Amino acid sequence: MFALPDVLSETLALLDARIARGGVERGHVLDVRVLSERTALGEDEVRALLEGGVAPPVDRIDDRVRGRVRALHEAYAGRSGKRTGEVCKEVAERLSISPEWARQLLLGKKMPNVPDLTELAEFFGIEEGTRFFTDPAATVLNRELHRVLRTLEGESEEEGPLVEFATRHGVVTLALRGRPLSLTRRKQDALAVMLEGLLGVDEEEPGR
Repeated sequence: MFALPDVLSETLALLDARIARGGVERGHVLDVRVLSERTALGEDEVRALLEGGVAPPVDRIDDRVRGRVRALHEAYAGRSGKRTGEVCKEVAERLSISPEWARQLLLGKKMPNVPDLTELAEFFGIEEGTRFFTDPAATVLNRELHRVLRTLEGESEEEGPLVEFATRHGVVTLALRGRPLSLTRRKQDALAVMLEGLLGVDEEEPGR
């Protein structure tokens, strides 16, 4: 066993309490695969931090940076359907470097300098900037868990119906992949009712 950082322990305690009130499974809300993709941490590392049962590996800062760049590249290529060569060309143009050097960076074989790391953060849409690559795993995961917590709680009254619906059906982490819907409270109420009706029809069909 290892002691989680206090801030991460507090965040997990708040999440567990909120998940319990929502009556859903923890694994549905804290989806390891989704959290791994959004944090560029390995699934085993995310799982260990969520469970607090296995000491995370000691990593060097350069290994940490190169590993997260590689993970972001793999996730980006997977989402976009682009081949490594295509991504390398895009990154090479963005960083004003050769495609071969871009390949070395994206495969985690070379350590990017600070200007390149800053550009990579912008290319992959990382709002935290270079901190995303250099912060300890617990800090990166804690930031992402705060996003999950804010979604569960609903940062504004207008988000209420859909947040409650997402929590009940365990789709919070999927909702986090996009921007919040710009819908009025009335429209969200109507959408939640419609979705409940559709799910209800699916649940009744086997008994017919």
